[in-house]
Amino acid sequence: MTELEQFLSELSFKTHGEGFLDITAHINNWIKEHQIRKGIIVITLKHTSCSLIINENADPKVLQDLSSYLKAIVPENGFQSILPKGNIQTYLHSEEGIDDMPAHIKTALTLSSLTLSIKESRLDLGTWQAVYIWEHRYSENIRKLNLHSIGETTQIKIRKSNQNLNTMMATKDPSKLNKVVKNQNNMNFSNQENDDTKTDILIDRIHDLTSQTE
Repeated sequence: MTELEQFLSELSFKTHGEGFLDITAHINNWIKEHQIRKGIIVITLKHTSCSLIINENADPKVLQDLSSYLKAIVPENGFQSILPKGNIQTYLHSEEGIDDMPAHIKTALTLSSLTLSIKESRLDLGTWQAVYIWEHRYSENIRKLNLHSIGETTQIKIRKSNQNLNTMMATKDPSKLNKVVKNQNNMNFSNQENDDTKTDILIDRIHDLTSQTE
């Protein structure tokens, strides 16, 4: 059974008005800092007037078109029913400015949370994909991002390798290993020669283990 570890953190980002902030590298750095090799990460934006999206990371015109499209379907002053002869409805919630309620609607139409795979200590994204905070307000803001990951770390992998080696050695003629170690301890060489001897014995022991049959 694979042993998993769990990590939970909050990161803060400053946005600079309506637009997109690429946070892919920041998340990958967080993954590497926690030595997560493989697993799942849940990314949650803790606000109601900005979004999370995965989209084009090469041509900035894609992001410009996305912004223009969303502005077109979410007017600033109000909305009109799609029904014939529908009335124009102004927003009831407008205490924080003309971009206030439209920002909430844009958030509702997009995403506040993403779940992604981690592979080789990185987000498992496509070549042309990046993760963005999509700011819908016109002013600068501090946005908080929650990162929650469950996965296998590089430390677990090293520990498992050591456990496997110990198990293998325990089943491979322990009396012979004890004899080799005893003989090695009885050798009376200089420090440099002793270090070389230890290395030679370790290499010989590994060859010995791999050549033995069950």
